Amino acid sequence: MTEFKYVAVSNTGQRLEGVKEAESQSEVVEFLNSQGMMPVIVQESVGVNFKKLLNVEIGGMSLEEKVVLVRQLSTMVGAGIPIIQAIDILVQQADKDTTKEKLTKIYKAIEAGTALSDAFRKEGGILNEVQVNLMAAGEKSGNLNEILLKIADDLEKSKNLSGKIKGALIYPAIIFVVMIAVLVLMIVVMVPQVKQLYTSLGQTDLPFVTNVLVGIGNLFTNIPSLIITIIVIISIYLGFKYYVGTPSGRKQFDSFKLKLPVFGNLLQKIEIVEFCRLLSMLMVSGIPIIEALDIVGRATGNVVFRDIILGAKDDLAKGSSLALALAKYNTKQGFPLIIIRMIATGEEAGSVDVVLRDLASFYESEVDQIAGNLTKLIEPFILVVVGVLVGFMAIAIYLPIYQVGQIVNK
Repeated sequence: MTEFKYVAVSNTGQRLEGVKEAESQSEVVEFLNSQGMMPVIVQESVGVNFKKLLNVEIGGMSLEEKVVLVRQLSTMVGAGIPIIQAIDILVQQADKDTTKEKLTKIYKAIEAGTALSDAFRKEGGILNEVQVNLMAAGEKSGNLNEILLKIADDLEKSKNLSGKIKGALIYPAIIFVVMIAVLVLMIVVMVPQVKQLYTSLGQTDLPFVTNVLVGIGNLFTNIPSLIITIIVIISIYLGFKYYVGTPSGRKQFDSFKLKLPVFGNLLQKIEIVEFCRLLSMLMVSGIPIIEALDIVGRATGNVVFRDIILGAKDDLAKGSSLALALAKYNTKQGFPLIIIRMIATGEEAGSVDVVLRDLASFYESEVDQIAGNLTKLIEPFILVVVGVLVGFMAIAIYLPIYQVGQIVNK
């Protein structure tokens, strides 16, 4: 929304000045007329809006904000408050301008006759495709309150999992940041001094490992070399982004992530949890399984799992069972055999949604356990990397000093 300054005259002839946020100049004029004032000047504010700068969202709404918003909406709907009034209340109490702007657009869409789910889908940035479709199913079935609670629970589970993984990665991140800082300091400060000492004694050939560190140090201290290095790094990054943006590149990269030690297993289980939980929720909400598979497949972030799910959806539409369809397109990095067999059992018993819910609960506990032990699992890798770097630095710095000592003794 844009901020407009206005000058208006009241019915009594009093001159009034103020500021109002609106979508357009005409909206401010309409507002002033509705208040019984005659607009004289309405113009867009010029200058820096520090309030907006402080409220800038980086990366969109957080999961915690989404959980609170959906739970509040569910509470108000459950209390019998009309949807449009509930959204208006959310608009009024929104802290961030960007959040308020999103909710205002949703409010106006509903006011114009748009369904709640369609308004959220059109705005984007709050709920994903699966959650919007769940909301639409809740509107059709008349149990919107229950669906909103399920969406809030789903968001909260995602928030808790994300928090556990981030918490587990804080320690390794600190170790690597400190290690890199020490490495740069030694390369820039200590290595040039060792080189100067070595050459002052008439020695022109440094050991190979020391020459490597000297070359790296020159990248930090020599401006042209530093600029070239930055350009090369940016080019490599842009090339990688372009490659990952292609269908084949994205698939190879997603497959590579699933093969990583520790993290690959964690990512695979997270995808399984999302598939089982979301498909179960959609089926319970009354969405046909073919449509539910299409929604879950398109919402899946990993291309390996997306291809399996969407391929299974096509076969299911031709009359195949879900278990056979998943087995046909499954890969080693995809679903474990036990999941397909459990789904087959659920199909025979007519309780696929229950089986999927139980599988989601089981793998959620697996993910929680891995996330809780993530620091311990990657500690050996950290120790090996730190050990190799410390050893390399020790050899590169002390080998010339040792050779200088030999020269002095001679």
